[in-house]
Amino acid sequence: MLGFLNEQRHKIIAILLVVVPLWMIAVAQGTEVGVESSTPTRLGGAVVGGSQAGFNGVIGAVGGVWNRIVGGELAQENEELRREVAQLREEKSRLIGVLQENSRLRELVGFKTSHPEFELAPARVVGRDVSPYFRVVKIRISSERELAPRMPVVAAEGVVGQVHRVYEGYADVVLLSDPRSRIDAISQRNRALGVVEGLGHEADYRARISYLTDRDEVGVGDTMVTSGMGEVFPAELTIGTVVEVEEGERGLFQQVQVEPAVDISRLEEVFVITNVD
Repeated sequence: MLGFLNEQRHKIIAILLVVVPLWMIAVAQGTEVGVESSTPTRLGGAVVGGSQAGFNGVIGAVGGVWNRIVGGELAQENEELRREVAQLREEKSRLIGVLQENSRLRELVGFKTSHPEFELAPARVVGRDVSPYFRVVKIRISSERELAPRMPVVAAEGVVGQVHRVYEGYADVVLLSDPRSRIDAISQRNRALGVVEGLGHEADYRARISYLTDRDEVGVGDTMVTSGMGEVFPAELTIGTVVEVEEGERGLFQQVQVEPAVDISRLEEVFVITNVD
């Protein structure tokens, strides 16, 4: 008999947990308020109360263990993982910056190698003029060569502008998109001559080509380079690409716009050419 009860104890407990509450409900419905409960009712209440107390005790114990885990080792481990992830992100960002700088410096070295005739003073862009009407960047000179106004400033992709003022270790550079800038230019395709003048746009760094007649046949996509006239820029340095052409009326000049070859908005390193004759 004991062996049978032991084998079936789980089923018996389950039946009791269902039957006893129903039994208590049935008995309680017939009990008036203030009348002492019967013995079966009290017995059933004790059984259910004990079961509930045991269940609540188990839940409380599990909750306590979970709180200790969250508030202890697990929380500490999560904090350490967050710090490691933040450190890895910082190292990744720094590595990307180093790789980008190396790429830019390789391009500058390539420009220097391909133009051995130039004496080049390296410089880094350290500031920009916020005026929408004037396009100026400030550079820090990283060589002992003496600079002077009107010296050409270039990047690996082409023309940037001209030195405007020189300070102790610094210089202001008027960009080719500044309205005060004038650069003698020539079309690489058909050798049409013009002058590249800055437009001073607030939203971009475009310039225009002045003094092109309707016979010059400059088209969208043409590359404009320095002509070498004016004794400021050496010849055949890339200025930019023609992006817009409006035909002028008879006897008038064309309206031509040029996009600079250099991405001036992201400019960081430049060269100053110090030996233009």
